[in-house]
Amino acid sequence: MRPAGAPRAAEPGIDDTGRYRLAPEVSAGNLVQRYRRQLWVIATPLFALLLVLSLWQAFQARGAVVAELERQATHQHAALQTLARVASDHVADLRLLTERELVTPLQAPDRALRDALRLRGATSTHAADGYALDELPPLLHAGSAQLLWPQAGAPPPDAALALMQSFSRTTELAHSRHADLAASTFLAWPERWLARYPWVPSQSLVDGQQAPSLPQALDKAYAHPAFKGGRPEANGEQRAYWTPVQRSGEEGPRVIHAAPVYDGEDFRGVVSTEVRLSSIARMAAAQPVGTLKDVYWWVLNDRGEVLAERLASDAGPSSAPRPLPGGLDPAALDQARRSAGRAVALAGHRVLALDVADAPWTLVLALGDGALMAQVLPGLVPFTLIALALLGMFLQAQSLLRRRVIEPALGVMGYLHAKSQDPFAPEPELPPRWRPWARVVTRTFDEQRAARAAERRSEAFKSAIVDHALAALVAADAQGRIVEFNPAAETMFGLSRAAALGRPVSDVIIPSRYREAHEAGMRRVANGEPARIIGKRVEMQALRADGSEFPVEMLLWRADVSGEAHFTASLVDLSERRQAALEIERQREALRQSEKLSAMGSLLAGVAHELNNPLAIVLGRASLLEEKCEQLPGLDVTQRAGLHPDQLAGLRSDAQRIREAADRCGRIVRTFLNMARSKPTQRQPVAFNELVQAAAEMLAYTWRSHGIALELDLADALPKVMADGDQIGQVVLNLLVNAQQALSASSGPRRVLASTGVERPRADREPRVWLRVADSGPGISADLAEKIFEPFFTTKAEGIGTGLGLAVSRSLAREHGGNLSLEPQSPLGGACFRLSLPLSGEAGPETASIPLDDGTQPQRSRVLVVDDEAEVAELIRDMLESAGHDVAVAESGAVALELLDTARFDAIVSDLRMPDMDGAALRREVQRLHPALASRLMFITGDTLSPGARDFLDATACPRLDKPFGKADLLSAVSALLA
Repeated sequence: MRPAGAPRAAEPGIDDTGRYRLAPEVSAGNLVQRYRRQLWVIATPLFALLLVLSLWQAFQARGAVVAELERQATHQHAALQTLARVASDHVADLRLLTERELVTPLQAPDRALRDALRLRGATSTHAADGYALDELPPLLHAGSAQLLWPQAGAPPPDAALALMQSFSRTTELAHSRHADLAASTFLAWPERWLARYPWVPSQSLVDGQQAPSLPQALDKAYAHPAFKGGRPEANGEQRAYWTPVQRSGEEGPRVIHAAPVYDGEDFRGVVSTEVRLSSIARMAAAQPVGTLKDVYWWVLNDRGEVLAERLASDAGPSSAPRPLPGGLDPAALDQARRSAGRAVALAGHRVLALDVADAPWTLVLALGDGALMAQVLPGLVPFTLIALALLGMFLQAQSLLRRRVIEPALGVMGYLHAKSQDPFAPEPELPPRWRPWARVVTRTFDEQRAARAAERRSEAFKSAIVDHALAALVAADAQGRIVEFNPAAETMFGLSRAAALGRPVSDVIIPSRYREAHEAGMRRVANGEPARIIGKRVEMQALRADGSEFPVEMLLWRADVSGEAHFTASLVDLSERRQAALEIERQREALRQSEKLSAMGSLLAGVAHELNNPLAIVLGRASLLEEKCEQLPGLDVTQRAGLHPDQLAGLRSDAQRIREAADRCGRIVRTFLNMARSKPTQRQPVAFNELVQAAAEMLAYTWRSHGIALELDLADALPKVMADGDQIGQVVLNLLVNAQQALSASSGPRRVLASTGVERPRADREPRVWLRVADSGPGISADLAEKIFEPFFTTKAEGIGTGLGLAVSRSLAREHGGNLSLEPQSPLGGACFRLSLPLSGEAGPETASIPLDDGTQPQRSRVLVVDDEAEVAELIRDMLESAGHDVAVAESGAVALELLDTARFDAIVSDLRMPDMDGAALRREVQRLHPALASRLMFITGDTLSPGARDFLDATACPRLDKPFGKADLLSAVSALLA
């Protein structure tokens, strides 16, 4: 309130008469002019907004027309694709039937067919020119083809009649289903005869070829592109093909789809079917055109011929070849094809070009820019009328506003301004109708100031709690949009509060693979169902702003604010806790491995000690035998017991090899002892090739007994390496022994290639020698490329190997500054190990081994196969596992649900008809319990003809694979399912 006794003239905004005082420099006329300018300033954005809306409406209408054009193109393309698929499938069926009939006819020809076979063309002046089925009863015309046999002297054999009969039945079924198939033909080879469906008199076929006789008509048929395109010299790949447009008299233009027929490697003829251009035009025009006008379309083949067209929306389809509009050349059409079904601007038109998959056809649609604008402009008329009406109303209302609103409003606005700055500003003198507004302003400002003060106190208290909380707090409304994001959440997720507010919580903090489940939960809550995780501590994966995932512990609760549900989550980062647990487990595992290695070292030392005694005996006896061999030449013939000099030399060589092998075994034993005692190695120049040759000689007998061929490709003049010969020899021997063990179970050719060489020196590294040992065995998968070097890990069968060979070998190689690695590519197709050593034998950064190629391997997918028939399930499993998938098998739907609860799967392949729980019940449970897998569930069934199965598959739109199927079909379907 105003202080008592203060002079009225001194109060702000009040003059001596008690009215609200404006600025002294503003007169009434200036105020009215200023208010008019302000009204125009206000009106100008309105008209500008109206103009923008008009342009936006034009843009939207233009986009809608283009979208309608694309939708129309999609419908027409689907119709053409259906027609092409019908012709392609029919020709494939005919080809399969004919090739099967050529090998083994399914049945003998009907008697009616034999009785109807007659010589034709025989008159008093002309001799017969062949056989035909002109005498076939009229009742059989619809189910039979016409046969033209050009040899008058010899009637067609039963094999030809049986093939023609099977051809007729298959063709009749296809033509009865698809009326767009004009005719189907089989031209045999090398016996030249023709079968054509539907049946027509033979003379009609001869006249259609414009030939005087049946043999000459067949000559023209065999000279036709439909037959010549299937000959081996023109079609070595034995593929199906389409001919150019063929024109004839009454039948009209048409295109032919044909395929060659082979009996093994022998060419036996051509099967074909004909499609009228009028059918192509009708199929392309069968879809509704909608509201678009002046839409042009064409159907072109790969030779640029126009198969069908529509030149205006009110004109019917035409199959006459007419040129495309100017500018739509092949280059422009290629650009339209690359647009993937989107309309592109070309030559003053909006153009789409879609290729048909099963035929060399291209559907081209064009809508002129002028026609496009003609359909857009009518939508702008309402905006123009609205703008004119607004302008008239604005001018008329200006005068009324000034008298009845502007001047009183200025008083209220002045009071608002004063009240906003001074809570004690007095009310101005206003007309009776405007005085309640002043009182409303006074009451509103007083109540607002009191509410703001209380709100500031409440907000300050809540902000202090939320902003200083150690846990991340994220609140979202019922639609899942973030409404609160405290500083701890900013730090945890690496995202500012301003950037997070208003965004869906699933896009901000939930990984993409869990978003579908989160959104399903939000929908359940929106439908009135209780939330499953409210009030429970849940561990889950969260998403940072940089795309990385990390574990969190979440506690979710619900709060209703002004009748609206809000959900708040308290999140604690578990990364450090998980990392600490992993580190503890890793240290425990390292300790266990260290204890195992220590125990193995003691065991090896004890074994080495025990081997020294027999090795000493072998080495000593070998030396004595070698000395005796040296003494044999000095003895007389009787004492030498008749030994030939060559036998003496061989005996001496055998004794020397036994001694050298025993000596080498002794060195290996000493190496094990040195390893167990941590004795330093003894380095000296070592000939790398000699180590390889010595190891090969030591294993020669074992390899010969196992049927293994060893090939040595050793580089000449290989420099010596400063190394411990025993240790490197142990590595070489271990690699060769591993190759021999890998080939022991191989059934194919058993080969091992050992090659050496020198790496090209570089400025940052000294020269190195290398050894590559490759075998033709089964190889090692990429996921085991590094595990095989871990201690005690082995891929061999139980009882073969200890799992220490490669680990010890790599350790010895790295002690010499080199490396032992598994190469991703092998020259023999199996495993390939590469040992590289620097010449100095010293480890250091400059002698680091050359890195292997990091060949990216495809991720192995986990597939669950559900089938109550064990043989079918095992068949599917073998097919999928041969393609690299991990497969689990369940014999019923209930077992499948238990497996889904205990393991992760990427896809499910299930039978549809099963006892206890069929495929439909399984899908409902999967959709309820594992909604992410519901879209990756495929059914394999042979019961698609029953109404129940068909209705279920059509209603759910689940992928399916019909029995019987091949391996390629199954792998293709599973790949599409996983994609």
